[in-house]
Amino acid sequence: MPRDPRDQTTPTQSSPLNGLSAELSNWLIRDARFLPGNPEILEQFCKKVAAAGIPIDRVSLHQRAFHPQYRGVSRIWRPGRELEEKYLDHGIEKTATYIESPVRLVVEEQQSLNWHLDGNHMLPFPVLEELREQGFTHYVMEPLVYAVGIVNAFAWATKRPGGFSADEMQFIRDILPAYAAVTELKALRRFISGVLTTYVGAEAGKLVLDGQVRRGDVHEITAALMLFDLRDFTLMSDRLSPRAVIRMLNSYFDCVMPPVQQYGGEVVEIMGDGVLAIFHQGAERTAAEACSSALAAATAGLAALVERNRRLATANPLNAGVALHYGKVSYGNIGSGNRLDFTVIGPDVNMTARIERFCRELDRSLIMSEAFAKRLGRPMWEIGHFELRGFSKMQRLFELPPA
Repeated sequence: MPRDPRDQTTPTQSSPLNGLSAELSNWLIRDARFLPGNPEILEQFCKKVAAAGIPIDRVSLHQRAFHPQYRGVSRIWRPGRELEEKYLDHGIEKTATYIESPVRLVVEEQQSLNWHLDGNHMLPFPVLEELREQGFTHYVMEPLVYAVGIVNAFAWATKRPGGFSADEMQFIRDILPAYAAVTELKALRRFISGVLTTYVGAEAGKLVLDGQVRRGDVHEITAALMLFDLRDFTLMSDRLSPRAVIRMLNSYFDCVMPPVQQYGGEVVEIMGDGVLAIFHQGAERTAAEACSSALAAATAGLAALVERNRRLATANPLNAGVALHYGKVSYGNIGSGNRLDFTVIGPDVNMTARIERFCRELDRSLIMSEAFAKRLGRPMWEIGHFELRGFSKMQRLFELPPA
């Protein structure tokens, strides 16, 4: 284990810190698990360690994360300052920043690092040189191992001349197993919540975590519905390589999905190149507000596609049609056995899909139903009466008035 060769001290058996170590471990198990999340746990933990007389001037925690947008998170605590939080990009393990850092040795080889920084001796990592220039005299980093096998890195440093004593270092090492147990629970909860949000949506994920997990757990909601569909997807898929198709789809989704979240909607289904989103009507949003939000998201998504095509000047521009409707849907679990889907179903979902097909037939980028247009509360341009497959009555369809 890479330790400073000068560090020959060993902890004493009768250290007065032994009782404090047990007391802090009990606090972690008994109370810290009820704190909102790992940032709050780290902050409270560091304050208690400092209150115990340990001269910590910097504590950092580098945690692995399972999230589509980032690989991990680093948090740094300093007394009297706000907790610093930095999210680490996917692929960081291939960068010089990671390779030339002590975190790699701790995470990949589970080594313990212990270096005195005072003096002029050579140090093995650039970050240690930086800490020495900032006045730190001692740096310690230990693996923080989760039960599922994930290895994180926990480090603490001081500016006190001479650094930490052996008893002080052992004091923190003794607490780390309890700290790992509590923070793993919080990280797992965040991971589960993040996965559910990623794959089924924020609202559906919350309902699943709250226990709505049985087949048939369905409730009826009233909402504005939005269905985006990419035109000529089959033709483009036939011409392009599979990797190019994936890149094209992601580029398309980057245009049409962010506005849904921006305007308070939720994507409930990604059906190949189709995106189905809902905008709830409820206590905090009227029918007019829900429909206005859906319309704003739809127009923003279409505008983003136009901008994307202009920016790339590609020979394969992306064009889409979007249908807007308002009605009641059944929202919840359908499926068989242990394979369920959390989605929306009902006649109004079917009507939205039927309306979208008219975008191509009528060469329109956006078409809305009569029910949707009525609730907007402002004049819309009527296209005409049309027969929709599966519906006995002729349906009036609308579009935005000419600019």
